[in-house]
Amino acid sequence: MERRRPGAVRDAILVALKEAKGPQTVAEIRTTVESSLGSPVAPSSIRSYLGINTPALFTRVGRGQYVLSVSGT
Repeated sequence: MERRRPGAVRDAILVALKEAKGPQTVAEIRTTVESSLGSPVAPSSIRSYLGINTPALFTRVGRGQYVLSVSGT
């Protein structure tokens, strides 16, 4: 994995969930983030950021499914 600027994955996750039309799985978020950044992203990076910021920024609506929290928008 290549080094990215600080916050690149975070920003891409936020954009992915803002543009989503409903709950997104970790795999769907990862696909969107990788497309945005143009390189692979470790699934653990996605899960970690989501876990650390739930419920402040994200709401877990099902097993491995997330949406932006109302306060996170």
